Amino acid sequence: MIVGLKKAILHILDASSGVNVFSDELLDIENAEINTFITKHIEKIYESAALRPAEFKETSGFRAKIVQYRNGDISFAELSRNAAERINDAVAASEEPKSCDLIVCEFVVNEADIIGILKCDNKTGMTHTVVQSEGHVLNNIINHYAILPPVSQKIAECAFINKDTEELRYAGKNHKIDGSAVDIIAELLLECEYEISPRESANTVTRVAKKVALENGADTIETVARIKEYVTKNIEENTYDYVDTDEVADMVFEGLPGMREEFVQKIEKAGVPKKVEVNNYLTKKMTSNVRLSTDTGVELSFPPEYYKNPEFIEIITNEDGTISIKINSIKEITNR
Repeated sequence: MIVGLKKAILHILDASSGVNVFSDELLDIENAEINTFITKHIEKIYESAALRPAEFKETSGFRAKIVQYRNGDISFAELSRNAAERINDAVAASEEPKSCDLIVCEFVVNEADIIGILKCDNKTGMTHTVVQSEGHVLNNIINHYAILPPVSQKIAECAFINKDTEELRYAGKNHKIDGSAVDIIAELLLECEYEISPRESANTVTRVAKKVALENGADTIETVARIKEYVTKNIEENTYDYVDTDEVADMVFEGLPGMREEFVQKIEKAGVPKKVEVNNYLTKKMTSNVRLSTDTGVELSFPPEYYKNPEFIEIITNEDGTISIKINSIKEITNR
């Protein structure tokens, strides 16, 4: 992914002192260090499966500001300040307010013009300082209270808005405000309706399938193996861009209509869409090997299609209730 940074501005929201510094001027994106810092953070999170698809409410005040900016009625600095003031009001109202810097940027990716909002929580770290007094030099170590997140770290709260189509994706987390858990990015900045993310959807499908199998006395290992086998087969054949949860239900609970119906009802209640977008996270998680850990400390990892295939693996329940695992067709063992 190549990000073309067009504009960026930084606002300082100091929750400890209550003194905020709203910038009137844009950052110098021709500065290589500034440009790299912002673009690396965008690249780290922009295609993440943790981002939730969302849609502005008709009454969203921030959506109105996006429209004004798109129409040339307000400047980029004015748009960014509106975002910063909304975030500041939310942070100040929370039970544990934390200082942050807010980077608002505009960039191009895949020919789309995107408005990005990155909430950078300040970290405390140690740094050095040099003190000179009466001809003597003291090199000291002090706390620095406003360290920005390094580019190796994903930003936990952010939003990306397509300037033209208003397509919206975001990542947020709950903050305690007046005793309630509030997602300040979704509810107080963007004012949007949102779906659960592809990551949450994939995890929920697997978790609910295992729960239904366990509660009905079915084999939970086989359940997970069947899900992985279904996804792997379809991704390899490149037959679709989504995982169809109805097809998952058909394959995992084949011949078990009661369990299938229970599974479908539970994932609908959890908010999982009928079609879960296939992305890098889902591809990696859902096509990975089945992993087993035993109470004796033995760990096994094998392709999902090997499970209950006696040519490769046999799981045997012994008369005393213990379980034996037999691995077949081995030609070579490598020590790793």
